[in-house]
Order: sequence, then structure tokens, then C-alpha cells
Amino acid sequence: MMNNSRKITKKSIKFHKMAFACGIIGVVVLNIAAWLCVDFCDWYVKYIFPLWLNTYARLTSIVPVSVGEIMLVLAVVITVFGIGFFIWNMIQKNRYRTVLRYFGTVYAWIVLIVCYIMTLNCFILYHTTDFAEKYLVKREEESMVVDLSENAVMQVPNEQQCYTRQNLAVLRNFIVERCNTLALEIARDDNGDAVYNGDLIAAAKQAMIKLGEEYDLLSGFYVTPKYLTCSEFFSQQYIMGYYFPFSLEANINSVMYITNVAPTVCHELAHTKGFIYEDDANMIGFLACIRSDDPFLQYCGYLSVLNYVNNDFYDSINRDKNLCTEHIRISDLVADDNIFLTREDWQTVEKRAVIKTATVKKVSNALMETTLKLNGVEEGMQQYGEVVTQLLQYYDGELF
Repeated sequence: MMNNSRKITKKSIKFHKMAFACGIIGVVVLNIAAWLCVDFCDWYVKYIFPLWLNTYARLTSIVPVSVGEIMLVLAVVITVFGIGFFIWNMIQKNRYRTVLRYFGTVYAWIVLIVCYIMTLNCFILYHTTDFAEKYLVKREEESMVVDLSENAVMQVPNEQQCYTRQNLAVLRNFIVERCNTLALEIARDDNGDAVYNGDLIAAAKQAMIKLGEEYDLLSGFYVTPKYLTCSEFFSQQYIMGYYFPFSLEANINSVMYITNVAPTVCHELAHTKGFIYEDDANMIGFLACIRSDDPFLQYCGYLSVLNYVNNDFYDSINRDKNLCTEHIRISDLVADDNIFLTREDWQTVEKRAVIKTATVKKVSNALMETTLKLNGVEEGMQQYGEVVTQLLQYYDGELF
């Protein structure tokens, strides 16, 4: 009887080891396929990824708080407990060796499951065709484009024409003019701060649904965007929103200034639709807002790309302030609205901070830079600013 029990135990252990090994192989194969085959990734985003969105994401959307944040906390607690338990077992001379072995097995399977979720909801998405190539490029051919920062000329696939400093100046002036005009049309409180009468998150979500009528991959079900519970900590990282791949949630910062809300909601919702590149999400957020019938959303949309366009323009003229004065000036009202947090909110964040903001930001930027580059995004965090190229492509034939 005892021998039979041992045989069953050995078979069970052997089965679990084989299953775990097969699981690891599966994760590796999926990631290799993603790196080697864009067509596979595009097919996955179009036909398979929506399955998770319409099942799992519907469930997490029901929960009123961020499931992703809860998962992160649990991950930290379980990991710290495991390390502590391992040390305690060593002190007790392996007294709890059997229990520790079971804990380690469960922990290993949890890690494997997380690897699958991250692969299916994040890593594969980094190797798909980008938004511009899918929807903005009018024809496929190689052409020349001016490198605005270094006065160089480089080959860029799928561009329609040369984009010059003059094109950038026209785009910049257009964006500034729209911001200056719309800044006068939105509601404000007695202090001159922008205010919105209504559900801004719902309005932004509706703007994305409307945009989905034109771009097929943006159509269908949308998750319910949620505010981050630890918004002050995310503010220290200068993070406006966060896409949690393991919960398929679009989360946004509740502390940031109101003009950031709508573009951020649309940006994070774009991630839940399979557009993981930051410049793609920026562009989608911009389009959703400016195509809305709501002047407040339109204003926020133009404001969301103002810094990117203005900074590139400023670099293109070698930061010559005299040349800058020849172009449309950004109004004081727009400048006041073009902030991440108000001064009062920053003071509150700093007062409650456990770790200095400079330290948190430095670590966060390093992690983000590493994550992007490991997923094949060579430009790292500079990818956010690549939205300027997409804007030039979008307005090609309309502004210049």
C-alpha cells in the first residue's frame, strides 16, 4: 500500500514537472513567434486578443476599484512572505521544508501564469504593425524625410513625402491656434481653472467608441476606465495613466489637472485595444478628442500634443528665440492649462511622499526605458514624442 502511494506521488511530481516544462516552452515559443512574425502578431490582435477583452476584461470592469493595483500589492505581499518564510525555515533548520516546497511550487505556477498573461496582453502587442502604417500612410513606398533635430536626411519606409521644417512650423502654428481659440470656449471657475460639467471619463470613452466607427480595431467593447488608488505615488513618477496587462484595465491618475483626463483615458483605452506603442496611443487619444463634438475634449486633445510639436519645432530652429517670435504665440491661458499637476496638488503629493519624488521618478524612468527596449522599442521613452511624425502624416494634404 505504501509503495503504491509513493508511486502515485512520484508520477504526480513527474507530471507536474512535465506540465511546467511544457508551459515554459509555450511562453518561449509565443515570444519567439512574436519577434519573428509581424503577420502573426497582427492576426493575434485582430482575432484572438478581443476574446480576452470581451470575457476577462468585462469581469474586471465590474469591480469598482483597480484590480491591477490589488494584484500588484498581492504580488509584493506573497513575494515578501515567501522570502521571509524561506529565511525562517533556514533558521529552524528546514523544519518547514515540505510546506516551503509546496509554497514554491504554487509560486512557480503563479509566475508562469503571469508570464503567459504578460505575453498575451502585452509582449506580443509590441511586434504588431503600428497605427500609422495601418491607417495613416496613404501609400507604401520609401521616400525621404528630414531629421528635424540634426539637419540630416534619412530613409523612412511608408512615408508619402518629405516633411520639412516648414511643414512642422505649419503644424505647430495650427495646433497652437486651435489651443488658443478653444481655451476661451471652455468653462472655468473663479480662479480661472478649467472645469467640466459632466462625466468626463464617460465622455472620453464615448469619443473612443465614435472613433471606432472609422478604425475597425478600435470598435467593439470598451472597459470602464478607473482612477488609480495610489495616484499620488504615480504622480511622483509623472504617470498620467496606466494599462495593467494582467487585468486588462485602463487606469488614470486622479490627482492630475483636469485637461489631462480625457486624452489619458483615450490613451489607456487604446492600449486595451491592442495599440501598445506610446506614440500610437498618443495619436489615438488625440484623434478621439478632436473628433468629439465636445469643445472641452477638443481642447484637451490639441493640448495633449502641444508640447511634443512645440519642442520639435523649437529644436528645428536651433532654439532661436527670435525665430520663435515670428510664429503664433501660445497664450497665457493655454500655458496655465498645459500642466501635469497644480502647484497645490504638488505640495500635497510632496508632503505625503514616503520617498522623494526625484528618486521615484528616476527609478520609474529607468524601468520604463528598460521595458520598452527589451520589447524592441529602440528609442525607449522618446517614443512618446514620435506622435509628431504621425501628426505630420495625418495632416499631409490638409495643412501642407
